[in-house]
Amino acid sequence: LPMNDERMRKRLSSFITRIYSVFFLGKTYNTKPSRQTKAFRGKQGFTLVELIVTTAVLAVIVAIATPIIRTQLARMEAKRIKIQLASSLASAKAESYIRRQDVIVCLSDSGGRCHRDSDKVLLLFVDNNSNKHFDDEVDFLIAQHTLNLKYSKLSLRVGARRHYTKFWGDSGQPRGHFGHIKYCPTVDYNEAMYLISFSQTGHIKQKFNADHPTKCDS
Repeated sequence: LPMNDERMRKRLSSFITRIYSVFFLGKTYNTKPSRQTKAFRGKQGFTLVELIVTTAVLAVIVAIATPIIRTQLARMEAKRIKIQLASSLASAKAESYIRRQDVIVCLSDSGGRCHRDSDKVLLLFVDNNSNKHFDDEVDFLIAQHTLNLKYSKLSLRVGARRHYTKFWGDSGQPRGHFGHIKYCPTVDYNEAMYLISFSQTGHIKQKFNADHPTKCDS
């Protein structure tokens, strides 16, 4: 290169310096950003610090809210079961009198076998073969309620340790088969505890543990 061409020499020196810096020193050179570049940068997501702070705040909220949510769900279950039990017993009383047939009410497993401490299904049926269990091809099913218990358990307590109660077709009353169904919690955050009782005349009433001990441990 001609020695008097200083402009060309400066450009060549600058070019060599840039190449060296990029490939050997890892440096980059910023140019004036265009409008598109600025718009792209504005659309970028959270920074790492923002993401960490957001995650921490959400974790605190979940930790605070979880016990409240669980307690509320347990209360909703206790209310739902109370309504199902009272409604089913009232239906059994009415159906037995209307049909003039004995109606069996029991807590059952998924196979129709009645049990005093089952927590699967509540059954109302006409026991045509008189075996005190529901047989699909023989007995007449009036109602079936899946219980879906998550925070509690149920138990039927009728005289003579029966696994069912019967509403007589001649009167619609459970005379000799009266008692109660106990609702007992299975988790610490479920505070509900009560009896759904049915008298000899078929009168149905909710009795809370404070006034009528449920004796859930027995």
